[in-house]
Amino acid sequence: MAEKELLNGHQPPPARPGSDETTLNETLLNYADVPIRKRLDQPRPTSGSGMFSALRAAIGKDLSRIAMPVQFNEPVSFTQRLVEDLEYSNLLDRAAEETDSLKRLAYVTAFANAIFACSAPGMRVYKAFNPLLGETYELARPKDGWRVVVEQVSHHPPVTAMHAESNRGWVYRQHYGCTIKFRGTLRLDPNGPATVEFPNGDRFSWVKPTTVVHNIFLGKLWVEQVTPMTVTNLHTQEKADVLWQSYSVVGSKYMDLTAYVKDAKDKVQHTIHGRWDQGLVLLPGFIPQSKLPAGSTILKGKQGLRIWTANELPSSHKPFYGLTGFAMGLNAKLDNVCPTDSRLRPDQRLLEDGSFDESSAEKRRLEEKQRAARKQREQDNSDWVPRWFELKQDEQLGGELWCYKGGYWDHKANGTFSNESWWPDIY
Repeated sequence: MAEKELLNGHQPPPARPGSDETTLNETLLNYADVPIRKRLDQPRPTSGSGMFSALRAAIGKDLSRIAMPVQFNEPVSFTQRLVEDLEYSNLLDRAAEETDSLKRLAYVTAFANAIFACSAPGMRVYKAFNPLLGETYELARPKDGWRVVVEQVSHHPPVTAMHAESNRGWVYRQHYGCTIKFRGTLRLDPNGPATVEFPNGDRFSWVKPTTVVHNIFLGKLWVEQVTPMTVTNLHTQEKADVLWQSYSVVGSKYMDLTAYVKDAKDKVQHTIHGRWDQGLVLLPGFIPQSKLPAGSTILKGKQGLRIWTANELPSSHKPFYGLTGFAMGLNAKLDNVCPTDSRLRPDQRLLEDGSFDESSAEKRRLEEKQRAARKQREQDNSDWVPRWFELKQDEQLGGELWCYKGGYWDHKANGTFSNESWWPDIY
């Protein structure tokens, strides 16, 4: 693929602090011949025992500290699951092109909500593997024009850091922590910001909403988001307030989503409405929720501007853990990755290959190895130091943010990942 085709007529962004000498376009060229896998080789095997006893033992506890059987897992690590946000990177591309700051905010808001489409009813019901401390993941998509690196920077509490950059000029970062509690329903309370920056100086931030998973024991699993979310332009102070619908209030219309795009004087200029599993429409001015039609109705009509449409699912997704087409490609084997890459994690690979028993044994071994390493650090009075990210004070956010230090893509380009003794032995 020619360099001009990879750039799609756009120049890569200028170097920023924490960037690599290896340019984004060089990485995209090196990824040009990497095929994108469309489905797994093996469907999910028949479930084994131990699921309900594990659930009973987990009631009221933080699940990030509980060893769960692999029967609950899908063959994806959370480092990879975080990258699934970029399935809808075209929304950030559109935002980068927009000259109206409020419409740019609308596209970023659509991006911040599109990621939940993969948890619509009948789709994902399995849990991503908890990353091991120091676990990493890389991915580049030449046709989409971006590259991303992820690292598990803390284990207790669990925190995952992510840095993505695009040849459209945007940079997307995540500092993702989450408390997971089980009290009959599964509740995931995220903490830590997501941010996206554009070349014109606009910078947006938000914290993902709380997600609740219902019917863990009996019935059909389903998911809802239960807390409001605000997407803020830290440069202009414009913001969008996102309102999720609760099943306990609206019944079957709980997948309807409404957001109000406000100017710096807190006046609503646009209304976003639709369904978080299907699509969103941008409408002019303020329309009260009580006067909006059902999300499915407005998506079928011609009112407003359609700013996002969910991707169609593969026809065979259900036997394959309910994964989206984008997710099915995330764990495909790849040469010249850091030895800490999630693709090399043996328990996850064994699950993808269809073996519950072997995967369970490997999962226990890795967890015991991680505990032993932590105990040794405590005895040595030493702290774990992440390789690719560092915690910095962010004045705009008014708090701390895990920031990319740079260097990952240089090591990949130089072939130094083959020197396994240079990298943490986490597997």
